[in-house]
Amino acid sequence: MQLPTRDVFLRQLRYWSLHCSINALPSLGIALSFLGLWKNVEGVAAMLSAIATFILLYAALASLRGPLSNEGHVLSKSLKLGTKIRSWISGISPLMLPLGPTALLMPDLWCGFLSISILNQASRLLGLEIALPTGGPPNSNVGFLSIYATTMLEGFIISFLLLMISFFALFFVHRKAHRRISLGYPAFGD
Repeated sequence: MQLPTRDVFLRQLRYWSLHCSINALPSLGIALSFLGLWKNVEGVAAMLSAIATFILLYAALASLRGPLSNEGHVLSKSLKLGTKIRSWISGISPLMLPLGPTALLMPDLWCGFLSISILNQASRLLGLEIALPTGGPPNSNVGFLSIYATTMLEGFIISFLLLMISFFALFFVHRKAHRRISLGYPAFGD
């Protein structure tokens, strides 16, 4: 693979800085309010560092020559569609918080709980004494690395789920377009 040019990387960095920041808001809100992470400066720094890591990862991957940088490739289209879907979910999520039980519909809540559960189980299997919070104020033993790892894992879970949803959505859109063409209709509407 060829390394990206500076301009391509900076363009991707701007794009992913905006989208990753917007898309991280529901998880950040849950962690700060429900888990009381706003009281833990080290925890807030860990979450912001993980968000910055995702920004850099996405910008780097989208800048490298290959399927993600090719606007016509199905993976690139899936990633863009996933970004749009995630932005909509992120925009709707704050409206669910005051409604009580509807907050359970937020994917951030379930992906965060899953990442905490996975990391807690892994720490037990490895004989570590670090327990990540599953509700209430964070344990004083929870430091930067634990919260960073949790945030990164949650981000990967959410990214994977949305990429899969986007990929299948694009698959069905393309399949429908090909069916319309084979019947003699325009691919997308009249």
